[in-house]
Amino acid sequence: MAIAALALTGLVAVLHLLFLYMETAGWPLMGKRMGLTKEEVETTRMLAANQGAYNGGFAILLLWAMATGNDPAAVALLVFIAVMGVVGAVTAKGTILVIQTLPAVAAIAAWLLR
Repeated sequence: MAIAALALTGLVAVLHLLFLYMETAGWPLMGKRMGLTKEEVETTRMLAANQGAYNGGFAILLLWAMATGNDPAAVALLVFIAVMGVVGAVTAKGTILVIQTLPAVAAIAAWLLR
């Protein structure tokens, strides 16, 4: 089960690296996919970049926790990511619950069941 916990935590880290990209370099496309106008995409570019930086930070911290065997830190980060996914689903877009929260909860469960 430890392998499953590490694999799922790695998946969450990779997803957050993708979020980093989508909210920085990929923001024009992501903003358009979210239904924003060209002007709204430009207006929100810096806000999205800030979000992307946080997501990149979470990815790096998860990878650090995995590399150093700091299981409690990994679980704490995953709990925070899951909760923020719920907040994002309520305040931004419901699919965030599936894309962000579900993988984090699966990783938490794998850590707790190992």
